[in-house]
Amino acid sequence: MTSSFDTTPGTIGPGMIRFYDAILNPLEAGEYTLKAEHQVKDLPGETPPPYIATQQIIVDGPRYNISPADIHMVYPPANQEGLYDTVMPNMVFTNFALPWARDIDPAVKTNSNLKATDKDGNPIPWIGLLTIYPDELVATNGTAKAGEPQTITVSELVHPKDSKILPPVLGDLFGAEDTQVSVVDLDLPYFQSICPTIDELPFLAHAREVNTDGKVLLGMDDDGCFSLVFSNRLPMAPGQNTMYLVSYEGHQDHLHGSTISGDYTKIRLVLLGTWQFKALDAQGSFIQLMANLCLPGRGGVKLLQMPLSDETGTISEDAQKAIQMGFVPMQNNMRQGEESTSWYRGPFVPSPTKRDFSYGPYHYSDHAIHYDPENGLFNHAYSSAWQTGRLLALSDSNFSAAMFNWRNNYLNSIVSTTKQLDTEKLNVIAGESHRLMPTAHARAAVGMLLAGGFSKVKWPQITSRTERVLQEGLPGVFSQEEKIAIVENDADPLLMLVKKIKGEQL
Repeated sequence: MTSSFDTTPGTIGPGMIRFYDAILNPLEAGEYTLKAEHQVKDLPGETPPPYIATQQIIVDGPRYNISPADIHMVYPPANQEGLYDTVMPNMVFTNFALPWARDIDPAVKTNSNLKATDKDGNPIPWIGLLTIYPDELVATNGTAKAGEPQTITVSELVHPKDSKILPPVLGDLFGAEDTQVSVVDLDLPYFQSICPTIDELPFLAHAREVNTDGKVLLGMDDDGCFSLVFSNRLPMAPGQNTMYLVSYEGHQDHLHGSTISGDYTKIRLVLLGTWQFKALDAQGSFIQLMANLCLPGRGGVKLLQMPLSDETGTISEDAQKAIQMGFVPMQNNMRQGEESTSWYRGPFVPSPTKRDFSYGPYHYSDHAIHYDPENGLFNHAYSSAWQTGRLLALSDSNFSAAMFNWRNNYLNSIVSTTKQLDTEKLNVIAGESHRLMPTAHARAAVGMLLAGGFSKVKWPQITSRTERVLQEGLPGVFSQEEKIAIVENDADPLLMLVKKIKGEQL
């Protein structure tokens, strides 16, 4: 599936993913020649020679470095630790055609218009991931199998100062000689032992089209088209693993299974990216856990019970039965701030259970808490299951949207029904429920309210600011008689005002 590709949004259904062997650029990176020929005809006399012009162009693309914006994510995550020993490390690119943007063999573009493919016609990516184990970065006998990254020029890339280093064969297409490039030198036998063959490379890269609508909301909600490259080597656990994203361009004849002539001891690779993660040693696999439950002598259902030690002390018969049924005593922080001990068990129990339809339905998690009055203990098994199921359901965007719409429609129907009942009551009051339409009902009800109830209410009278008169009882405000007395007695207004405020006789 490499020829046709539709980048129109919505070409795949919600929650679906479509895989592609490869997505090829319409014009791949390399050197091209444009040729134009113009012939003027139907002129009197002898036909002039045609005008022919050629132009050399170079279609550039990522070669010695990759923009961080083109890297969508890496897995395992950088500088993280986890059970990654069964995971093929991979890198995801937002540029969906990046692994096939160049030819692994520069001579192919020089000599023909064909692209480098394997024997089955699959396009060969020009980049790949190498997994480096911790002991391979440590020097043994004075040298390490994988050297440290270094920055050199393109000239030093294709013409190493050390004649024992095997460079990539880039021909005349290596660009400016002073361009800075990151490289890493690996022992040649070691490189050939861990790198893929030329026929394996097409299976270590693919493209995918993703539509995350309807998926669980885990922060990985990016839609669109992406390309991926995988390592051909599982991580080592336990230990710190180092990933190298390298360019295989010019090394098509140096990969695993190839015979190299010359006295080379190391190989030089263009380093496009690197990250590290720590793989932990798994304590057990799913098959081992199931075998421990099913096979005789390996624990059986007792593995689903809380182990009791001699330090546990004497426990009651009820507590022993609860532990045998898979319950575990847990500290319970109550809403009121008190601390208590409550029982809890998960979905896997060491004893048969019976469905009891007398429980529920529960409308919230606290509603599902069971209480044992004899022992005074709460049982949070069902409440925890209820809350877990609720969170899982709400993490589904489709379910959440459908539930919201259902509740919204239900509430709207209740409001609509209530309005209809109120309208019918008003119709009865108006006495014309058989003839009035809803709008007329409302008008009749409002008219009755204005003519009846509102007319009997003693509403306060409102006056404008210009009509308001300050009350004479306020401190510092003279009455009209006091003003006249002050003028007639030729008294000092300020002195009278002070007496007025103090409450003295004027």
